Amino acid sequence: MSTRNQREAISVDAAMKRAGESAFQNAGRGRALGGVGLEQEYFVIRIDESGRPAGRVALGGEDGVYAALDRLAERQPELWQKTGEFPGPWSYLLPQGGSLTFEPGGQIEHSAAVHRTAQEALVDVCRMHGALVGAMRGLGAVLVSSGLDVWHDIADVPLQLAADRYVMMTKFFDRRGEWGRLMMRHTGSLQVNLDHGPEGVWQERWLLSNLVSPVVLATFANSPGDEGLSMRGLAWQRLDPTRTGFPELLVSGASDDPRVQWGKAALDADIMLIRRGRETWYAGRPGWTFRDWIEQGHAELGWPTQDDLDYHLTTLFLEVRPKGFLEMRSCESLPAPWRAAPVVLLTALIYDDRARRRALDLLYDCRARLPELWARAAVHGLHDDELARLAGPLWEIALDGAGRFSEDFFGAQPLWVARRFIETMTAQGRMPADVLLELADDERASLQWAAGFGWRGSEQPLPEPVP
Repeated sequence: MSTRNQREAISVDAAMKRAGESAFQNAGRGRALGGVGLEQEYFVIRIDESGRPAGRVALGGEDGVYAALDRLAERQPELWQKTGEFPGPWSYLLPQGGSLTFEPGGQIEHSAAVHRTAQEALVDVCRMHGALVGAMRGLGAVLVSSGLDVWHDIADVPLQLAADRYVMMTKFFDRRGEWGRLMMRHTGSLQVNLDHGPEGVWQERWLLSNLVSPVVLATFANSPGDEGLSMRGLAWQRLDPTRTGFPELLVSGASDDPRVQWGKAALDADIMLIRRGRETWYAGRPGWTFRDWIEQGHAELGWPTQDDLDYHLTTLFLEVRPKGFLEMRSCESLPAPWRAAPVVLLTALIYDDRARRRALDLLYDCRARLPELWARAAVHGLHDDELARLAGPLWEIALDGAGRFSEDFFGAQPLWVARRFIETMTAQGRMPADVLLELADDERASLQWAAGFGWRGSEQPLPEPVP
């Protein structure tokens, strides 16, 4: 909580140091081959008798998402633990580790436990996906994986989480425009979480995870709209550029210390929220950074403390978030049968030493143009010639690296899915967004495709999901 006594406030130097050290707290101490964690988001969409979309399912109510999950948990009460308090979002702690939580538009997020291998992580997510599909079927709904809910207007999707954090977050973003609401209520992602690794390795992993982000967004773009092939990417780029994208010092190369890069980015980000106890919250204002608060104070709130900084850090959404591990955020939510492709490719690229260094050589000259490439990726995807030229060799490097892992780390089918995606999508200059555009006049077919059921008449049917 902020303080009226400036001597109790955190200083700029202390804030920079704490932000950097907390973000990379495990860096230099991890194993060369780390674990794999996945965070998968879904839309729950009700369908009519013809199989067409008929509105997003609300979280609350007798026929809402919470009720369906409660019924699922009642059948196996020893396996689920419901936590939270009204009106804040509920969460469900899972027996195998991880949790189910919810996004402001009612999206379900499955944060899987960290697993020893990519195959184990994929199987965990696949099993939960199957359970959720069954639970939502009872609501007359399907579980949909895409970067954007292209079937409904944002005006028809109200805020589902009434907790102060989300109300104030909406208020803050509304001061900048409409993109914040789109991001909060209408987008979905697949996040791949990987370990920092030992000394000398974690710095490379951090740099590459940022350099690869525009190519990831272009390759797996799955949210077409009027302004681009990744409307989700555009939302992140435009909702508040002070807390998204890439650290300025990483892009410029002015510092090669990731802790310094992150610390400066944190202090230069606008204050989104200020929390004072359990009852009082404030929304920040555009142009007022955490550095400003430290240096100038606030007439009503005084000066920030370490607790204020720690909460501020939870409101940063750069393309890669260091949280004691690397949270890679560029990938859009994909139909379940394609899910293994980005997991295999990114994990191999980051964890295999030879692949990582070859990829760094390929992408290093793009460092100063990261924001430009990221913007082009959201608009054009792989239809952008430069991004297409980068994607081909990059993912070949990743596939080559994947071949050096033990047989059980990825498993035969995930490897096949990754290769099949490259062959039928990337090598053809295509993205999932192209499929949604091709099916735009047939809502039933596009919804089935995004729910993982393939589509009639396709020459490139989806592979079977990982069992």
